[in-house]
Amino acid sequence: MVEFRRELESWEPYKLERIATYDLANNENRFIDWTELLQGLKDTIHVSDLMYYGDNCYREVMEKYAAYIGVDAKKMTAGVGSDFLIHMIVTTFLEKEDVFLTVDPDFFMYQFYNQLHDSHFEAYPLEWKEGSLHLSAEKFLDYAQQVKAKVIMLSNPNNPSSVAFDKQEIEKIVQGFDGLVILDEAYIEFSDSPSFVQSVETYDNLIVLRTLSKAFGLAGLRLGFAVACERLIYELDKAIPPFSVSNVVAKIGSAALDYQANVAAVIKDINETKQDCQAFLNGLAQCHCLPSQTNFVTFTFPGAEQFYHEALANQFDFKYYSDGILAGYIRMTIGRPEEMEMVKELIRKTASK
Repeated sequence: MVEFRRELESWEPYKLERIATYDLANNENRFIDWTELLQGLKDTIHVSDLMYYGDNCYREVMEKYAAYIGVDAKKMTAGVGSDFLIHMIVTTFLEKEDVFLTVDPDFFMYQFYNQLHDSHFEAYPLEWKEGSLHLSAEKFLDYAQQVKAKVIMLSNPNNPSSVAFDKQEIEKIVQGFDGLVILDEAYIEFSDSPSFVQSVETYDNLIVLRTLSKAFGLAGLRLGFAVACERLIYELDKAIPPFSVSNVVAKIGSAALDYQANVAAVIKDINETKQDCQAFLNGLAQCHCLPSQTNFVTFTFPGAEQFYHEALANQFDFKYYSDGILAGYIRMTIGRPEEMEMVKELIRKTASK
């Protein structure tokens, strides 16, 4: 008889049974049009890219992305999206009894990979302060010492709350923690907050994760990057399976990095549409919208749950949180302007009942 790990007995496969017509649940970039990129790929991808393993250092895309963020390509490695790199970090740096620490709320996959690895998972609850979620470096570091954390990982800007943490507080955490700190910057291009990629030159305990999924609108490509000092990259590369990024993905990513001006224009359009959405939400009675530094907004109002279910029935999808610090809140991707107008109308109907 085949036996399975007892730890996985209560788990369910993460498979989407339904994809809504207006899927505003997964923080994808719904503005960008990659038709031109797709048409140009016939001159870029060759049959040898399908037949042979190729360059598993992915030099071309690595050098282009390194230039995009302003670091040395030797301080980077690539993976099948940031999720894969999170998995590899947990595998590389944590023993079974070690403690991984994040904040609550944060990206749910952090806990997933720790449970899969069987390392200890801890989450420090963020504090409500002046209508937003706040991270105190002093309190967080005290908690890290209390639980004997070996690795700290934070998304900044934070998913799912949409807020960005104070740069000085993040710096204090990196400086004050003896172990490894990972900053997941999946949404940094939408933010006014500075990236910490340049800080890997200063701190030898820092890894910064980046992705082409959000600002570049290539979620289906599954291409992410880790940035750190050469020693940490060397250790991380030990765990990453050879040829884990396909030749085709690497070439598409490289080609997409030639369109940085287009991406910057799309980011501007998304942020302007987001500001309009926030103004609408803040104009509703008893609505609370967190200050977003991402391509999504997180908000609640008295009819939020009813709105969520009515939206599902109208081919929209969002994330609704029924418990935890964000209980009663909705996380909604910023869709195209016409989609956002339909969302507004749905909210008006719900709010008027």
